[in-house]
Amino acid sequence: MHSPLDKSHLTEVSSALFALKKPLVLAHARPDCDAIGAMMGMRSLFRVRNIEPLCVQFNPTPVRYVALTRYEPMKVWLKDVTFDDLDGVDGVIVLDTCSYKQLDPLADWLQGVSVPKFVVDHHVTRDELADYYVIDEHASATCLILTEWARMLEWSLDEVAAHALFVGIATDTGWFAHANTDTRTMVAASHLMECGVSANDVYRHLYQTDTPARLRLQSRLLDTLELYAGDKLAVMSVSASAFEELKARMSDAEDMINEPLRIRSVEVSILIIDQGTGVIRVSFRSKVPIGDTTRDVDVSRIAQSFGGGGHKRAAGARPVGEIQEVKEQVVARVLEDLV
Repeated sequence: MHSPLDKSHLTEVSSALFALKKPLVLAHARPDCDAIGAMMGMRSLFRVRNIEPLCVQFNPTPVRYVALTRYEPMKVWLKDVTFDDLDGVDGVIVLDTCSYKQLDPLADWLQGVSVPKFVVDHHVTRDELADYYVIDEHASATCLILTEWARMLEWSLDEVAAHALFVGIATDTGWFAHANTDTRTMVAASHLMECGVSANDVYRHLYQTDTPARLRLQSRLLDTLELYAGDKLAVMSVSASAFEELKARMSDAEDMINEPLRIRSVEVSILIIDQGTGVIRVSFRSKVPIGDTTRDVDVSRIAQSFGGGGHKRAAGARPVGEIQEVKEQVVARVLEDLV
């Protein structure tokens, strides 16, 4: 499968991008490895051109992302960077999102500042946010888009950039197991390995560095597992107090939503987390039914019903309310597509 990215368009965007003197690089709040990997990759592409970007995360890199924490961290909003530091910014690059809601700490500032704005993203949900777009909703990861961009324009990638981009691709494809893994993904991963990435090293740091608290949290979540609609829908939920009790972090829950999909009959998995702030974090995953391809649930459409979005098989939302009330509403909405 060839990349649908257009070389002439990428060349045009690149000319505008690398004409910047003080670019601001952002990704969505609560960044995952694809967002952070894309930021690291973009930072390297600027630095190779002797441009020092201001790269800002809205939240620190979670400790469990040890595959990325070995490298120079991004600055953290309101810890290392404030509005005063944004003076002189002459362009903004937004990675792995095209939604003001996911850029909330700076959403108002972004809408008011008169500088060129760029978006590189692979999500379906988007706002009219930028002047330049490099969006491919069929790409398995934003890091895949950046890898293909670099290859198409024959840019070299240093070891840090290659490693970060590989981590982003590997995690957004569930270590190349999700349905979004395609020929493009594997070609890009192979190219990054040629740049010096060790797949085994990445795997060990991603999936063999869990803490006892994370495993205890997984056990707690599985204890809450409920099945609906003839075991087609799986729901797990957890309270904010459980994280304190187990000494676990919110980030420890990442990927646990995929566990119920191991059940043959399960088509949709939901993970509901009470963050203790009045906001309920709801994650959705789906798979094609084994032995029955006539029904294929698009969880991004369901997430949009609750103010969220994402991909067909992986999406999320953060409604406000009580966890039990949100759970009932979410289950009822999913059942509309399952029965």
